[in-house]
Amino acid sequence: MCNMAKFQETFEHTADIGINASADSLGGLFEALAEGLADIIFVRGQVRQVQVCHIAVKSEDVEALAIDFLQKVLTLILTDRFLPAKISIVDIDENHLRAQLSGEHYDSLRHEFKTEVKAVTYHQLSVEKRADKWFARVIFDI
Repeated sequence: MCNMAKFQETFEHTADIGINASADSLGGLFEALAEGLADIIFVRGQVRQVQVCHIAVKSEDVEALAIDFLQKVLTLILTDRFLPAKISIVDIDENHLRAQLSGEHYDSLRHEFKTEVKAVTYHQLSVEKRADKWFARVIFDI
């Protein structure tokens, strides 16, 4: 499997926080977005990869796919208390994806939560391909 370059950074937004991400592939972009979301919520370096969770998402377009995928990751973290240390996109196109998340369930003795994310928003959302690279911007309600 080829190791594609990917990048994400957070930015402050009034009462919110966002992620700008880029990657060489659409799968890498979605991995970067999900990893960025996880990094906002908890210290990912404290999480062991001892369990695997699978996610499948189908949406009407690539932007809705990003929102739906990130909302599923957020629900997994907040509701199921599953903390993904690694997110891998197994299969993706602009309308569906399958992902594998490796991590473990929350343990208050070992895991540190940083920020509560309430929701993934459509505000200033963008997912686009420019030349040979994918770019995205997502804002989260905190």
